Amino acid sequence: MNDSVRSASRVLDLLELLAGAEDGLSLAEACERLGAPKSSTLMLLRTLAGRGYAVRGEGDRYRLHADFRSGGFGWGGQAARLVAVAEPVLRELADTIGETAILATLTDKGMVRLLAKAVTHENIRYDIDIGQELPAYCTAIGRVLLAQMPREARAPFLDRIDPVAVTPHSLTDRTAIEARIDEAAREGISVVAEEYALGGTGAAVPIRLADGRVVGAVNAGCISPRFVGKEEAIADALRAAASAIAARLDNRGAA
Repeated sequence: MNDSVRSASRVLDLLELLAGAEDGLSLAEACERLGAPKSSTLMLLRTLAGRGYAVRGEGDRYRLHADFRSGGFGWGGQAARLVAVAEPVLRELADTIGETAILATLTDKGMVRLLAKAVTHENIRYDIDIGQELPAYCTAIGRVLLAQMPREARAPFLDRIDPVAVTPHSLTDRTAIEARIDEAAREGISVVAEEYALGGTGAAVPIRLADGRVVGAVNAGCISPRFVGKEEAIADALRAAASAIAARLDNRGAA
């Protein structure tokens, strides 16, 4: 067995061990069960944690991330890794800007799927239930993700939509909606004020990997009056968060 195959086999062995260890594994336990040296096992555990597959918890015990237990390694697994990698970044983002941070993707039907959030500790705050799907045409996340597509590729998504006024501020005219999507494509950020929720303003940027793929978006869900005056600070923080998530997914920021 060559070294690359042996390394791949060792990673899979470790993942299977973690999957079967409800209480997690210490480094010593992982070494004993794998029959592997401490140094290489620690490197593998740190890599899995850095890539979001494992979580290092109390007592320096490593556990398979909970989302992989429920989602497996298909689409759910891909989403689980994105969530696992993004969670600490979202928490830092929310604390930095004093607003709620949200992670989302675009579905094949052109809806926004909310994957994770970190709610600000402010007494008055924007909050939303994770797991639901939102219309793309009137949300910052939806517009910024549609903006990453060529116009001809995004057309089928918009063709499926029959825009309705979710709030009195919602755009429902196709030309006006496309103009806002084009604006998001030029600026790399979308800001939507009270089109989906009265009193709430969203700002979103895409998460782009090194190979050019966009895997989701990170959004600031803001109380509208608080957004005014800190637009640039929020935009900078969003871009930094998206870059941090992408770097970890690319394994450029593995811990």
